[in-house]
Amino acid sequence: MLTDGVVEGPRLTLDSGLERAGALAAEALHDGLSADATAERILDAAVAVDHLDDVAVLVIRRT
Repeated sequence: MLTDGVVEGPRLTLDSGLERAGALAAEALHDGLSADATAERILDAAVAVDHLDDVAVLVIRRT
């Protein structure tokens, strides 16, 4: 789950942002990252495109 600030911004459309967040989450799962590390990877990508909105990511991993 994530806020709109993570997936859309001045240089990122909603569709592109959702696709990007999904791809990052899939890569993190493939890499065996923890839930915290997965959220951090997604948030780092949001920061990299200069989002001005608030951002939040919730990752729950069942084991």
